[in-house]
Amino acid sequence: MPIQILPDEVVARIAAGEAVERPASAVKELIENAIDAGATSIHIEVSGGGRRLLRVSDNGTGIRSREIELAFQRHATSKLRSAEELQALTTLGFRGEALSSLAAVSQATIVTRHRAEETGVMLKSVDGSLRQEPIGAPAGAVVTIEHLFYNTPARLKFLKNDSTEKRHIHWVVARYAMAYPAIAFVLKQDGRERLHTSGSGQLADVVMTAFGLPAYKNMLPVEAVDSARANRIRIGVEGFVSRPELNRARRDRIILFVNGRAVQDSALTHAVIQAYDGLLKAGVFPLAVLLITTPSDFVDVNVHPTKAEVRFREPQQVFLAAQRAVREALQTSGDIRAAPDLWSEGGFTDQYLEYARPTPNWQRYDRDDLFDPAGLSHIPDLAEGPAKPRTLPVLRVVGQVGATYIVSEGPAGIYLIDQNAAHERILYDEICEKLSADELAGRESGESQTVMLSPQDADLLEATGEIFSALGFEVEVFGPNTFVVRAQPSCAAGLSAADMIPRMLERLRHSKHELSDGVAALAYAAALRRGQVLPDEEMRALVNKLERCPDPLESPSGRKVLIHLTSQQLADEFGRG
Repeated sequence: MPIQILPDEVVARIAAGEAVERPASAVKELIENAIDAGATSIHIEVSGGGRRLLRVSDNGTGIRSREIELAFQRHATSKLRSAEELQALTTLGFRGEALSSLAAVSQATIVTRHRAEETGVMLKSVDGSLRQEPIGAPAGAVVTIEHLFYNTPARLKFLKNDSTEKRHIHWVVARYAMAYPAIAFVLKQDGRERLHTSGSGQLADVVMTAFGLPAYKNMLPVEAVDSARANRIRIGVEGFVSRPELNRARRDRIILFVNGRAVQDSALTHAVIQAYDGLLKAGVFPLAVLLITTPSDFVDVNVHPTKAEVRFREPQQVFLAAQRAVREALQTSGDIRAAPDLWSEGGFTDQYLEYARPTPNWQRYDRDDLFDPAGLSHIPDLAEGPAKPRTLPVLRVVGQVGATYIVSEGPAGIYLIDQNAAHERILYDEICEKLSADELAGRESGESQTVMLSPQDADLLEATGEIFSALGFEVEVFGPNTFVVRAQPSCAAGLSAADMIPRMLERLRHSKHELSDGVAALAYAAALRRGQVLPDEEMRALVNKLERCPDPLESPSGRKVLIHLTSQQLADEFGRG
């Protein structure tokens, strides 16, 4: 095949593939245009996971009628005039590719009126042709994208299911709502409101809306400034990070902004994770929302077609500023103690840190939020020894270590039992037995409990509603992302639904959504936590039940339940062999 110049239509579709990877990418580009236009209110409407319809409305400046067709041309922008301006960009957009890329792979319509004009204009783009007509419209812009990727079937084929695409869109909107808390954002997906921020200017309000109230209660404010000095520039870091006990199995909730731009930066993500060194076990990650501000000429945003990656002039200084800010938040909260010379002019060094064991979860709640201070009431019928085959020898409880581990003595040595993993195993087996016997009935609560969830968790709860019902929950929709729990299983008696249901959903999120997954999630969420002090009789009852579990060595989530030190091992350690 001879070398030839590609037609403009093919070039446009290739360029669109760089800027618009999926429906969430289209939402991102349109939100950035709205923010650059000075909008104080942005509404996003989505249908069919963004494939069928995307509509972004704003009350910004709008586009002048004489420039509307130009706005759909490649590399047409009002934000850049020379190459030198790339060194100090103050806008989110600058390439002039958003509308042209979207028009190349969809049926696009824009209705806009510039604030200085009395009449608006509507422009439709279908298969590369533009049709324009005057129209009455408020100041601002409404961009409608229909049938995204209809003419690029290869790209359409690689999109995920609607729920996945909706989740990506939600977090794009949530990220920009957090970066710009003074802008009111509304997201509707398939006719239902999934996110609504007030535009109050308070980041805390948006974080609570995006993550949900239970998560927000376990987050710490971050506010630090790395002052300008010799060979260093001023770097501001603000936002919220989670306490160590609030964590995830993935690092996708470490959300970073640089000068108002949502970015993906592995080094900055690592800086946040490293700030928790010694506080989190391997394989789990904190939640974080950090807004980093630097002089505009300190960061290069012209690195990646999606503008998601940036390059710093002095990356080490930004890394240290972010890490230090998170450490200081943890130190202030009491999660970590620092030696007096923690911060040195030469930079941050981990060897100067002295870690304190995190305060047990139950000590962190206010009295009104303390759903079970003694940690005892939700261990059902532990005093009754079931008539089952014994899988462990008879154990004598000696005591408790760190309000986490039960020390027991048996005929073959010492057994150290993780009370959380042991209780999870016991609950899982009991729930399975009751389901098999069709005896798992809901338990009426003394009062109905209201549960506020993040939009993502609300979607998941609705999708897995049959599982919750089969487990004995009675849950009703009460409002946007809000539910009323009228009954819950007997194994969860005395537990806060607002604490337990998000923990269950976290486990169900990456499962096949089968009933067995729900059983495991319920056992995980209802089990005793670390840091809960147990009296002797409760420890004995727990161990008695564990002795008769079919698999007493491993919890349903795959964690070790006990460690056995044989009499011979102890003798060898003390030189008595």
